[in-house]
Amino acid sequence: MTGHFIIRTRSESDTDALVEIFRRSIRETASRDYRPEQSEAWTRFADENTAWDERMNTRLVWVAEEQGKPIGFIQLELPDHIDLTYVHPEHQRKGVATALLAAVEEMARQNGVKLLKVEASITSQPFFAERGFQTVSPQIVTARGQEFLNYRMEKWLG
Repeated sequence: MTGHFIIRTRSESDTDALVEIFRRSIRETASRDYRPEQSEAWTRFADENTAWDERMNTRLVWVAEEQGKPIGFIQLELPDHIDLTYVHPEHQRKGVATALLAAVEEMARQNGVKLLKVEASITSQPFFAERGFQTVSPQIVTARGQEFLNYRMEKWLG
């Protein structure tokens, strides 16, 4: 169920829009679960052009698009690791992330993947749990001088 948006693969012309989605999602949504210093450290990842470009170019990326404009994206690091999953704050709770996750799960099943993994933020952990992911363990990760709580989660694909 995709409503008024489509799911497609990423193109080079999406770069600026995906950076904006990433930053706004963190600053306007995830910031309720993380301190301001953590949120700013997290958003700085998009400023690390080499690291950002490498992730975008070495992972499969699906984009949700509405009226020709990206509104969300998800990455899959082959074979089984969901990496970045972000939806623009103005488009959350409209089925965007669910549709993006469905695209990943479909591709994974087609390729014989039996177990999907994700390291979910405090903010995204309920989303993944509601879609069948089980928490394996909480963990603390350090990035750009800040410590972040997130959750290692897995989902068995039938």
